[in-house]
Amino acid sequence: MPQSNPLTLGTAKQLLFDDALVEAKEGFTTTMNPATRTDTPVLMPEKPWESRGCSTPTVMLDEGIYKMWYSANGEDGVARTCYATSTDGIHWERPNLGLINYQGSHNNNIIPLNHESIFKDPSAEPEQRFKSISGGGKYDYVSVYGGGARFRYDENPPDTWHYGSVAGAYSPDGIRWTPCEKLIMPWYTDTRNVAFWDDRLQKYVAYVRWNEYLRVEDGALRGSFDYRAIARSESADFENFPMPEKILEPDFDDPEDSDMWGGGLYDTAAVKYPFADNAYFIFTAAYYHTTDALDIQLATSRDGVHFTRWRAPFVRLGPDGAFDSMMLYMGVGILPIGDELWMYYTGYDQPHDKVSGEEYCSAIGSVRLRLDGFVSQDTGGTPFNPPAGTPLNPPASGGNEGGWLTTRPFTFEGNHLEVNMDGSAKGWLKVEILDEGMQPLKGFTEAEADRIGGSSTAQTVTWDGKRDLLGLKGQTVRLRFVGQSVKLYAFQLR
Repeated sequence: MPQSNPLTLGTAKQLLFDDALVEAKEGFTTTMNPATRTDTPVLMPEKPWESRGCSTPTVMLDEGIYKMWYSANGEDGVARTCYATSTDGIHWERPNLGLINYQGSHNNNIIPLNHESIFKDPSAEPEQRFKSISGGGKYDYVSVYGGGARFRYDENPPDTWHYGSVAGAYSPDGIRWTPCEKLIMPWYTDTRNVAFWDDRLQKYVAYVRWNEYLRVEDGALRGSFDYRAIARSESADFENFPMPEKILEPDFDDPEDSDMWGGGLYDTAAVKYPFADNAYFIFTAAYYHTTDALDIQLATSRDGVHFTRWRAPFVRLGPDGAFDSMMLYMGVGILPIGDELWMYYTGYDQPHDKVSGEEYCSAIGSVRLRLDGFVSQDTGGTPFNPPAGTPLNPPASGGNEGGWLTTRPFTFEGNHLEVNMDGSAKGWLKVEILDEGMQPLKGFTEAEADRIGGSSTAQTVTWDGKRDLLGLKGQTVRLRFVGQSVKLYAFQLR
């Protein structure tokens, strides 16, 4: 077998949400795992300044406290940014911050910020440690296209209307904010903007709306546009993003996307996954024109630019009559709570276009999934048929059902191997270590590998009861996973 340059994985966790680390497999299928939604909101309108809805949450774990920033629409129809904290991710407190006067009182949790999303910037000085990206000012730049839209989802679109542009702000504590002196991107705002510091690139990245065939003159939209897509920009300077480039859009040749004309991909809730290497996720709200409804889809990427979008819902609408029965928009941020990941979304029980904005009343719900659990490599009771000529042995146990998956070669680091897996009651997994030429290493063959089962986010792999792998340090190896009725999410050399 020809030699190839081995991967450098180090001791970082490796997610298996695609086949980027896979040399070959049989019987394993890449499978998206929908999140589990809770039935009741975690934050719903309670205060006068929230009477018309709570929406667009940003969450993070900061200094041991779960923090949430969200938008609240009050009795006057004005959107305000509010702040809440929690010790368990379920019960959220609204502290009296005393910063903003609302109807003659400063006893509220309102902060001075036009909020869309917030992130903590590890590269910044303390006074600018928190940053926010949002709409602001006036979009006053040239069109991406000179033509007009081919499709109009509004029967009587206005001749012109004005878009806002993209603004930024910074804060030492996430509560007291200073706006950037100028607009931070020459682009329009027609969705929730997201930005963060990408430690892999050592740059800021931003994900914004792209309206296909948008035509703008003197900052005013002329007519309509075809559909919404997702664009991305990156910059070494948070206050100077270049014009973004389109990275993700509906595929109208795909039957599952054919009803997105006039709708498309709203929002992104984009995140660089903090618990593994080279993993980016988008949680887009997929808008279908005929139903006038949106649910949440998952898209995955190794570089934050090229994404694979799953068409099945990652978060499904709630049942008829529920607070989230018609529209879902994922919030920004992921909270690690035990061996789970919790995320928060905005839910509506009204359709997108068939009611006026004054009739909307939103609440914030939550979803849960296991650590690393977005996508897994699954095997069930499929026949075990290695490709002809492949120097692999069939499973030593478990009969002739199951599957195998072999990684690309990599340079070994670490002392032992852990896997995130779920075998439930029936399933099992064994790991064989091969050299670069696919030959099993003595002491780590399939026959010597111990069968592991159950469900664990960090299951230690052993061979004849031993886990020590120090003798492999610096060698070029492959991992060969063999299993049955098991979900494999990730592996890590520790």
